[in-house]
Amino acid sequence: MTPKAIFISRSRDQIGSALRQFEANGGELYAQSLITFEGVKMDEFSSCEVVFFSSIRAASFFFQDHAKPNALFACAGAETARKLTDQFHIECAYIADEAGNPTQAAVEFKDWLKDRTALFPMSEQSLRTYSSLIPRQQKTELVVYRTLPNPIVIPPCDYYVFSSPSNVHAFFEINVLPIHARCIAWGQSTETALRGHQTPIYYSLKDGSTLELDAYLQTHVFQTLEQ
Repeated sequence: MTPKAIFISRSRDQIGSALRQFEANGGELYAQSLITFEGVKMDEFSSCEVVFFSSIRAASFFFQDHAKPNALFACAGAETARKLTDQFHIECAYIADEAGNPTQAAVEFKDWLKDRTALFPMSEQSLRTYSSLIPRQQKTELVVYRTLPNPIVIPPCDYYVFSSPSNVHAFFEINVLPIHARCIAWGQSTETALRGHQTPIYYSLKDGSTLELDAYLQTHVFQTLEQ
């Protein structure tokens, strides 16, 4: 199937080069996040040995109110690590591999953490995949922002790329997938959310990065454009 229209639940500054090229070649691209965010007044927290960021958004809201702690930093995925370096000059001592599979990544992070204390800045709607494995006396879960649905009507597309569970839920508030549509999930958690809406998964990203999405689209989707 040659795709004529693609939706991705990300803003245009976060979509990667493959989708930009698809649009430049005449494809219809709908790049629109279906959620918004707002900061949450943070509780006081004690010092810790490791700060774990599951996303760059968690870091952004955390650093709005706090200076950089004297601690090691860890994060989920190479893309988050790169953004932490670019935006906050943070080099991570630990980067979880296969951020698209957080269940396995969380086990590996727990093994790396050992008996050190950890701070987890997170969303109010966080699934707590990483922090749930850490003993209560060893962790602090700090809610720094909340996610709010902002659904809009999306025209029928051939491919849908969903970047988070919250975007999935917001989409289905007012949209219905066409029968022929193929869905790409941004990792395991997003895949689970789609299955909760009885939606078949065409592909699930493993690393959860724009580079991985670019590579997959180029080799498995856009090659049909040349046929």
